[in-house]
Amino acid sequence: MDMARGKCKMQRSVAVRNDTSRNRAGTDFGVLTLIAGAALTCAPLVASAEDENGSNFSAEFTVEIQNDYNFDSDDPAAEFNDTFATIEGAFSYSFGSASSVNATALIEPVEDPTDDRFFEDHGFYFEELFFAHEFRGVEFVLGKYNPAFGFAWDAAPGIYGVDFAEDYEITERLGAAVNIPVLGGDHVFQFAVFQADRTILSDSIGTERGQTNILSGGVSNTDAPESFTGTLTGEFGDTAYNVGFQHQARGVGDVRDQNGVVGGVIHSFNSVEVLGEVAFLHGFEGTPYDALYVTAGASVPVGPVSLSGVFSLRDIETMPTDRLFTVSGEIELLDNVTAALGYRFGDEGGVDTQTFGTLVVVEF
Repeated sequence: MDMARGKCKMQRSVAVRNDTSRNRAGTDFGVLTLIAGAALTCAPLVASAEDENGSNFSAEFTVEIQNDYNFDSDDPAAEFNDTFATIEGAFSYSFGSASSVNATALIEPVEDPTDDRFFEDHGFYFEELFFAHEFRGVEFVLGKYNPAFGFAWDAAPGIYGVDFAEDYEITERLGAAVNIPVLGGDHVFQFAVFQADRTILSDSIGTERGQTNILSGGVSNTDAPESFTGTLTGEFGDTAYNVGFQHQARGVGDVRDQNGVVGGVIHSFNSVEVLGEVAFLHGFEGTPYDALYVTAGASVPVGPVSLSGVFSLRDIETMPTDRLFTVSGEIELLDNVTAALGYRFGDEGGVDTQTFGTLVVVEF
């Protein structure tokens, strides 16, 4: 079982409440995109009503209970205990063999902790909601989805191995994408065009994160889908790889567009798996500065336990270089039930913090 996504994915874009007059253009496009995706399902829906055997609903759920204990830090205010849940549901409704409506729903903390916290600040929202259609092996996507760029933010092992790489993960975008099989189908090239989601789906229920506004700024937060990515993924024997590029147009208050490249590889040596990924971003988060990310990790089974370690580096111009070192041990307790212990040492912004963590994951 992959424990990489055990660390809660906190929202990194600024979320403020909607200013209707300023936000209307982007919201209208977003609503039209979602309506178009829904409209494309109507014809298959009629067909499925006539032939119930042509439809198929599937759902998968993951429940994670995690505790992070910052037991030592140069900043006393950063020493606290945080216990939280992450519940993810992945849903798909297929029409025949070529079309489907897909959704990813999440319940997780939508605010960063500032003190001891016990199952607080959780919100429910849809990370993805899109229509997909396959034609002659090529898949077309329309709606709210996560454009591909890198994979260390998901594949790095351990409880905390993904922490730095999550900075450049691209999520919750509105637009369209095409997935094209190449080289015999073992490799896929995705090209995506998008903008930030500013519809009601950018808000959350429970603890509200606020509907994203055009005045929030941030790359790809534009009035039209002016941003794009291109990513090639595939496998050669025991080696999986990804290479990609991105252009995210500047938003309100930004100085530059963000342009970036990424390359990553995972290779298995018998039972040992190693991962490496490098990402470079020019105009990081719309600023005049560049950012470099490096992630290297390995995992190896030792009896019933999978041991892993990750080293990450984050180098943003004009700021101190951040470093992350993690080790974790993972064991399967029951079918679809996994537990892990982890240690995290982070040197971030010149502040050293040590964390001990536990994670229990149940999949069904």
